[in-house]
Amino acid sequence: MSTRQIEAEEHISPIYRELCQKIGTEKVKDDEAILVSYGFDASVAAFRKPSLVVLPENRGDVREVLMAANREKIPVTVMAGGVNLGGMCVPSEGGILLDFRNMNRIEINTDSGYAVIEPGVIFDRFTAALRKVGFRCHVPTAPGGATPLGNYLLQPSGSLANRHLDSIIDLEVVLPDGLVFHTGSAEYPSENAKPYRRYGPFPDVAGLLTCAYGTLGVITGASVRIYPINESTRVNLTAFDDYASSVKFVQDIVRANIPEHCIIWNWQFYKSYDISLEDIRNLSIPSELYDDPMKAPKGLPYNIVAAFMSGYTEMMDVAEATCARVAGKYGGRVLLWEELERIAPGAAQCWKEFYIEHHQPKTVTYRKYGLGRYAAWIAVAEPKDIAEIEPWAVQKVRDLGTPVMYYSMPFDFGRCMFFRMFSFYDLHNQELLDEVRTTYTEMYHTVMKKYGATPYRYRRDPTMIRQLGSYYQFLKRIKKAVDPNNILNPGVGLFEGRE
Repeated sequence: MSTRQIEAEEHISPIYRELCQKIGTEKVKDDEAILVSYGFDASVAAFRKPSLVVLPENRGDVREVLMAANREKIPVTVMAGGVNLGGMCVPSEGGILLDFRNMNRIEINTDSGYAVIEPGVIFDRFTAALRKVGFRCHVPTAPGGATPLGNYLLQPSGSLANRHLDSIIDLEVVLPDGLVFHTGSAEYPSENAKPYRRYGPFPDVAGLLTCAYGTLGVITGASVRIYPINESTRVNLTAFDDYASSVKFVQDIVRANIPEHCIIWNWQFYKSYDISLEDIRNLSIPSELYDDPMKAPKGLPYNIVAAFMSGYTEMMDVAEATCARVAGKYGGRVLLWEELERIAPGAAQCWKEFYIEHHQPKTVTYRKYGLGRYAAWIAVAEPKDIAEIEPWAVQKVRDLGTPVMYYSMPFDFGRCMFFRMFSFYDLHNQELLDEVRTTYTEMYHTVMKKYGATPYRYRRDPTMIRQLGSYYQFLKRIKKAVDPNNILNPGVGLFEGRE
C-alpha cells in the first residue's frame, strides 16, 4: 500500500465512524470490493478508488456528509445512474462517493404540469409513472437506467429539445457548509410553497447550477417539466439525399411551429438499429455500416427526418400535409412507416418506443455492444455552418477506420443545430483510442475557430473552460464563495484544484 493510500485511510477513518453514528452504519461503506466497484463510470476516464461510499436516503444524510467532508477537506463526488459518458461520476482518489440510488421518490402534479423527483429516479421508472397518469417527460437517447435529473442538469438532447431544452423548474441544493435552499418558487417563505416556477424577481441560480457538474452544490431534488400525452401523436418521416436539404426542411417546419421535436438521422445510424437483439452473444451487424458513409446504398435515404407532432387529430392531418409540401420544396419525399419497417426494421421498432411510447429504446445499449465501445463528438452551431461542417466531420471520423454515425436536431426553434457523431473502436486498442481523442480535440478547435461552433458538454478537459478568459475568472470567484475548500467534485478538473 502506498504512503498516499495509508494517509488517506488514516484521514478517512474518523469520518467513517462519525457518519456511521449520525446517518447509520448501513448507509456508509468502506469494504474494499465495494470501493473498487465505484472507481469508474461508463466513460473511459482513469480508474480512481474512493475511500468511502455513502448511500444517502434523504437530504439530511447528504447535509451531514457534506459538512463532515468540508471540515476535513475531503473531496465529494455524486453519482445518480452511473452511466455518465464524460467521466463526471469518477470519484477523486481517497474521497467520498455519494450514490443516490436510494433517493428515488417521485411526486407528480398533473394540474400544473411538473414532477418533483430525487436524483436516484431513473428514466424507466419515471416514464412508466408518468404514462399511468397520461403524461410524458423529456426523453434523451440515453438508456433507461440513466437518471432524469442527472441528464437534465447536463443540458439534455432528446425528445423535446426543439422547444423545451431545459426541463428544470426548481432545484433543492445543499452546500458544503450545510446551507440548504431552493432556486425557484419553493423557496418563498410559506408552508404552502410549491415548486411550479423557475424565475422570480431575482437571479436564476438554477441556471448557474446547470452544467456545473456537481462542482457548485449537491442537488438533492428537483421540480421538472412534464407534458400531457395528447389525443393524437404522429411521427412524420421525410427522406432526403443530402444533409443540407434536411437542415433547410427542419428549419422551415420548426419555425412554423409544426413539430414538437425533430431529429435528422444519418443512414448508417438508423441502420445500426437493425443489429440483432435476440442474442447479444451472436450479434448480426449490417454490412452497410462499413460502407462509405457519404454514399447511401440504393434504397436507403441518406437522411431521414423524424418529426414528432402531437395535438388534436384535425391539427395532425394538416401538419402532415404541410410537411409533405415543404419536403418537396427542398427535394425530399414522404417516407411511409411501412417503408421504414422494410428498409430499417430496427429503427421502426426503436422510434416507436422513443416517440410514441415516450421512453428510451431498449436497443440503444445492445447496439453499442455489437459495434464496440463508442466515443461521441458533439458540436453546436448556426444551421448554415452545421451544414458545412457535416461532410468535413464525416470524412474526419471515417479516416479513423470505424463506422460513422450521426444524428442532428434543432435547438430553440432552429436558432442553432446540434450535431452528434459516433465512432466505434475496440476497447483494448489503446492506439486507436488515443487517435480518436486527438482527432476529436483537433476537430473541436477547427470548428470553434472557423465556424464559431461550441462544444456541447464538458469532457474532463480543463483547457476547455480556461479559454473563456474573464468568464472563467467570474466562475472561479463563485466557486470560491460557495465551496472554498474545493471539495465538490474537484476530480473533473472544471476548476483548478488539487488534481
